[in-house]
Amino acid sequence: MKLATYRPADPQAPEPGVGAVADGRLIDLNYAFAAYLHRTGEHRARAIAAARVPRDMLALLDAGRPALEDAACAIGLVQGDSRARGIDGERLSYRLDEVRLLAPIPRPGKILGAGKNYADHAAEGGGGGPVELRPFPGGFVKVSSVVIGPDDPVQLPHVTTELDWEVELAVVIGRPGRYISRASAYDYVAGYTILNDVSARDIQREESRYGNHMVAKNMDGLSPMGPWIVTADEFGDPADVRVQLRVNGELRQDASTASLIHDIPAIIERWSWMTFEPGDVIATGTPAGVALGGKFPYLKIGDVMECDVERIGKLRNEVVAEDS
Repeated sequence: MKLATYRPADPQAPEPGVGAVADGRLIDLNYAFAAYLHRTGEHRARAIAAARVPRDMLALLDAGRPALEDAACAIGLVQGDSRARGIDGERLSYRLDEVRLLAPIPRPGKILGAGKNYADHAAEGGGGGPVELRPFPGGFVKVSSVVIGPDDPVQLPHVTTELDWEVELAVVIGRPGRYISRASAYDYVAGYTILNDVSARDIQREESRYGNHMVAKNMDGLSPMGPWIVTADEFGDPADVRVQLRVNGELRQDASTASLIHDIPAIIERWSWMTFEPGDVIATGTPAGVALGGKFPYLKIGDVMECDVERIGKLRNEVVAEDS
């Protein structure tokens, strides 16, 4: 199942909704499940649908497996009749060009980014000398307010001249947990999405001298995410997934998650020493091919980044001038 947060061109509700992408269309899960219940004769269909298939992605993930089972019923109703309408005539499905996709989780509780988790990327940023690889997953925290969605512009901050790209497979947590064992790590994964960990390298170098990552990873708009979450059951094994990034159509990054230094179970086992909650996001690291390595120029206004992760799709964002 592909789960997306969206806003239609002709909004039927004041807030964005959650939809499933199937057969090239987006199905509004809350309205469709209410219609499904109504057709069974349930008089409290709207109230039940609001509780069991919420219109907010964090609430949907928190509802767990039962919510996805209800969502499957909603999808089945609309797939059988693309012209089906809701209880009060609401549209239940749209072509993708009729909606604006937002970040699937517009405000995650936590975003945890793995640093130097591909050996080739660690080497290209190491100045040519030997690179000491950590014996455990290391990384940094990104604040939720930096998240933007597919096709949203990335503003080039005037305080940096070295804005860089980083395509990453991102893990979405689906169950609360702490001290999660490696063996049970995937039981806590709801699904996967794409995160572009856009970074201001000049600021990052200054900050790293004093042992931290703060502003360089957390300026407004530096975490494009999307286009949707592919649920774990549909995605399958994430151990060998191709991740690519192009700038203006030119391939810059191309690798497989098989090259991760610390795999997803290792990351979850270590980082769940702090409590994970549904909707938390783990960015698993980026491979070689970033501008930091010296082979490519840093981003400039007008550049278009396209992240492509196997089994998920594409995440596209253009670099624009910063608002004055």
